[in-house]
Amino acid sequence: MRVLVTGASGNGGQAVSRALLQAGHQVRMADVMPPAADGLKRAEFVRCDTRTGSDVREAVQGMEGVIHLAAWHCAHQPPVSDDTIFAVNVDGTYNVLEACRRAGVRSIVYASSMAYGFGSVYGVSKVIGEDLCRAYQEMTGASIAMLRYHEFIPRPYLEFGARLLRNGVDRRDVASATLAALEAADRQAFALFRTIVHTDHGMPEQVRSDFRRRGPAWCEQQVPGAAALLDKYEIPLPEEVEQHDLSEAERVLGWKPRIDFAAFLRDLKRRDALGGDVARLFVPSELPQEA
Repeated sequence: MRVLVTGASGNGGQAVSRALLQAGHQVRMADVMPPAADGLKRAEFVRCDTRTGSDVREAVQGMEGVIHLAAWHCAHQPPVSDDTIFAVNVDGTYNVLEACRRAGVRSIVYASSMAYGFGSVYGVSKVIGEDLCRAYQEMTGASIAMLRYHEFIPRPYLEFGARLLRNGVDRRDVASATLAALEAADRQAFALFRTIVHTDHGMPEQVRSDFRRRGPAWCEQQVPGAAALLDKYEIPLPEEVEQHDLSEAERVLGWKPRIDFAAFLRDLKRRDALGGDVARLFVPSELPQEA
């Protein structure tokens, strides 16, 4: 497919664009500045501020699928104002969907968020964004997937591992879910579909709900030596692990996450054995290996 990715120079946008290229799609990356990663030179780049309708219409022209990732969030550093968050996330989403309607684009993926709700301007912007998706799906008959991503903000390696037990997700799982959603939309597997994009640790309920007490033994079963690593690196364990039912995503999209806490522990064990200073590592530049 010929696919447009908005917000393509961001953390998620680069991962999604790379996954699209690896899958054989033609990629047009749209953002206010080009990506720095060398591995994305094969993709076309267009400058696009989604708040500007003419920018968006030009970017969408000739595309068969659109992945709309462009957004500001409350955790962005340096911070941006609520006015900016609302304008980019709401006006920008309207402009993208309207451009898709005019251009006849039938396969759309919208980046929603686990923060969907009424606790912040950002959360409200995602409520409005999903409502716009519903409205445009009814108006056009396009296949639209709304993906409520969990957190994949860049952070220190050890913090990343601990975050997987709460609301964190590896950006490669974000990318694979987005690719699966686009391809499912292209084959019209749904009209309007929404799912959570999160980590699945596959742990029993009694472990999940009492992880601080039962977790070290479970980790040791998954990765021998893990309990000692948890102590050595002082990785904080939550009272309970956040885990969601992702079976509908697997059924409809054919997607399930691959990078869980056990994968992080295996990677940590390997790095520890090599004697590296893991406290200085940063994700996504140092992502855990999958096996």
